[in-house]
Formats: sequence, structure tokens, C-alpha cells
Amino acid sequence: MSAPVEKMLAHQPRLSPPFPPATPGKHTIKAIHPAAVPIFDDLIRPADGMETYLKEDLIPTRLDLVHKHLHLAGPPRFARPLHRQKLLGRTIVITENISEHLVWHHLRIFIKPLPAYLLDHAFWSDNLCSDPNLHKSACGFLLSYAWLVTRESDFRLARDEMYLLPKGLEWEAWAGLMTTFTEVINTKTLHQVARRYQYGELRLSRLNKIYRYLPIAFSGRNFFRGFLSPSTWYQEFFRQSFAWLLAVFAFFSVSLSGLQVGLATDRLGRNDEFHTASYGFAVFSLVALAGSVVVIMITWVVLTAYFYISSELYHHQVQSMRRRKTMEIVEGGESR
Repeated sequence: MSAPVEKMLAHQPRLSPPFPPATPGKHTIKAIHPAAVPIFDDLIRPADGMETYLKEDLIPTRLDLVHKHLHLAGPPRFARPLHRQKLLGRTIVITENISEHLVWHHLRIFIKPLPAYLLDHAFWSDNLCSDPNLHKSACGFLLSYAWLVTRESDFRLARDEMYLLPKGLEWEAWAGLMTTFTEVINTKTLHQVARRYQYGELRLSRLNKIYRYLPIAFSGRNFFRGFLSPSTWYQEFFRQSFAWLLAVFAFFSVSLSGLQVGLATDRLGRNDEFHTASYGFAVFSLVALAGSVVVIMITWVVLTAYFYISSELYHHQVQSMRRRKTMEIVEGGESR
């Protein structure tokens, strides 16, 4: 972000909800939070750690890590409304991971349902307006629904068919909320929303490549699994990584067949240069084939070793953490 823009944002007034208290309409939408949500190796109860829960629920951490490269995964334009997604033949797949929201793969697009607390003015004031990062992420997430649910047909799809909107919400209330929201949020600059929402739909295959090969996100885990692996089976990894070898082998096969036909003709059969070229290409093809097999075998061995070692390390890490927590509880009980 440029220095003039940062200076402008620094002088903004205190954060406030992006809609007035009366915007949601006549019907009160009651926000019921889950009893507990898994975060890493723990279950976090919103009642005990609301800020931690909200950060996990709203901040797209994995996309923020590679935000400078998101243009490689999708253009900087709004996501298509739900009726257009259906028209394109896409299946809406529910995800509760905010980093996967509006990520698409083949004929599937992942969408996170809109939590009822984002329609609650008091909740914004109490929990979201004190943290600029949370406020921007919440505004961006709500903006994504301004893209997805533009007409009443989208609203019916979202609420009644796909269960993306709270059940008690009505079209009149939604239209009123979005009218006020889009007046508050500058949809030209998008400076009030998280950086992820400078982009709409993101292609999963390209996010996987960003996570596998770019230095900013590179790690052993990301190299093998990418941003989101559609399968944890080994054959899926090999299919994605070595499918291009089929085209190479097809090229070699056709080329060698052509050389064989050429050698069978009278003119080329007596040409020493053609014989030499054919011999060299045949040897190169065999070496390339053998080298490819060796690379695939080495990759398989490394992949197997990686998953075995990482599983062992993770197992010991979790067990150590649980023993430490148990000791803290025991020592705390003895000290009372």
C-alpha cells in the first residue's frame, strides 16, 4: 500500500459498524456461536476466547501470506453472483475455512456461510471495531456476499437452497443492509477491506503452485500438499506433478515411429547423417525414459519418508504438549 494511502488511513476516525442498528430490518437474527472450534491442536470455546475464535473465523491468514501473488490465481474483479455460478454448472461446496472462501476447482467453488453475528450491529461494536485487522476482514467477507447475493433469486438460492445465509433473514432486510453497506464501503478503492478481497474468485490449481514453488510460502509440507490438496492419496500428487510426462512420452513415441519409417525408405535408409541422427535420438529417448523412472522412484521414496517422519514428529509434539498441560493441571491442583 502506498505511503499517501497509509497516511490517509491513519487519520481515519474510530472504526464503527458498516451499517446502522436498524439496517437488518424488523426481524432480529440471533447469533449462536459453536460450542467449540478446532484450532491447530486445541478446541477453542468462543465463550472463553472470542477474539481467537473471530480471528480464526474471519482473517484469511493463508491468503494474506501470499497476497502479493494473488493476481496469479485470479483477476482483481468481483466474484460472480450465485445465479451465474449455477449457470456455469458449478457446484457450491460449503467450507468453514475463511481462506478457502471463493476458491474454485474445476466445477466446484468453495463458499463460507455468512455467520449471523456479522448482521448484528452490537456485536460489531463490542468485538470487531476494536481491532482494525478484524474489522477489515469482516468488511471484506461481508463485501463478498454483496457480490454473491445481488438479486432476490440469489438470495433465495443462498438462504433456502444452499443455507449460506441465516434462516430468519428476509429479502427486504438484506437489500436494506446491502444498500447501507455499499454506501459505507468504497467499492472503487476497497481500502476498507482486507487485501484478500481485492480479488474475487481464486483458482485452486494456481494457489497450489504458489504455495509449492514461491519462496514466500515454501516448506516441505506446502511443497507436497500445496494450498489445498483435493486428495491426500499419493497418486493425486503424482498425477498433478507428472501428468506432463505423458505428453513427452507421446512425443518420443511418435518421433521414434517416424524415424523408423524413414529408415525403411530407400532414400533415408542409405543416408548416413539420418542414421546418426536416428541413433542419437533413440539413445536420448531411452536415457530420458530411464531418468524419468528414476526421478519418479526417488520422489516416491522421499514422499513416503516425509509423511512417515512428519507423522512421527507430529505425534511426539502432540503427546508432549498434552503431558505438559496435564502436569500444569496437576501442579495447579496441588498448589491449592
